[in-house]
Amino acid sequence: MRNVARLVDRVAADPQKFRTLTDKEMFRILDHDCRDRHLWTLALYGLRRGEIAGLRWANVDLKAQTVAIVENRVVLGQQHVESGTPKSKASQRTLPLPDEAVEVLKAARQRQRAERLRFGEGYGGGDYVCSDQLGKPLHPDAITSRWQKLLEHLGIDYVRLHDARHSCATLLHLRGTPIAVIAAWLGHASAAFTMATYAHSQDEALKTAASSFGRVVTMCDTETGSGS
Repeated sequence: MRNVARLVDRVAADPQKFRTLTDKEMFRILDHDCRDRHLWTLALYGLRRGEIAGLRWANVDLKAQTVAIVENRVVLGQQHVESGTPKSKASQRTLPLPDEAVEVLKAARQRQRAERLRFGEGYGGGDYVCSDQLGKPLHPDAITSRWQKLLEHLGIDYVRLHDARHSCATLLHLRGTPIAVIAAWLGHASAAFTMATYAHSQDEALKTAASSFGRVVTMCDTETGSGS
C-alpha cells in the first residue's frame, strides 16, 4: 500500500523567536548597583552562562583589560556541575574589556577580598569571579535565578539569561559591527550561524529603516526639474 503522507511536503517550522533587551533595558541593568552587577555586565558582554560560572580571576587581567574564556561550568544530570573547556575551539577566546567593565570587575574583586577578611578560615577558595559571599563558586542555576529576580526588581519583562547574549549580538549588529567580528566575539565558528540565530531586528531599528524610504529632495532635483 502506498503511503500518501510521504507525498506531502513538510511545513517548515517557524524559527524560535527571542525577545532581546532594548538599549534602555540593557543600560538599566548595567547601571543597577547590586552585588551581582559584574555578572550581568559579563552576561550583556556576550558570555554564556557556563563561561560566566567558569571564569576565574586568574583569567581576568585588569591591567591589560582583557578576559580569557578558557573554562566552562555546566549542569549535568541531577544538578551535577562539571567544569571543562568551552564548547568549541572558537569559544576559547580573549576579549578586551571596556573601561566601564574593568571598573565593575575591580569593585567585585575588592568586595570579595573584604569578604575573605571578614569570614577568615570559613571563606572558600574565592578563585571564581562568580562566587557567593563565602567564596564558593555559584551554581549555574543560581545565576539564572538571580537574573530572574533582578528583572522582577527592575520591572523589566522576562527574558532568559541567554537572551542577554542575544541582546549583545543585536546591539553590536545594529551599531554596524561586522558579523564576522560579532561571531568571533561570541565564540562562534560560523558567522552565518551568528547572523541567523543571534542578530535580531528590534522595533526601534525597524522604524529607523522605514524612515529611509521617505522622499529626499536634493538641490540637484530642484535644479533639474522633474525630468530624469
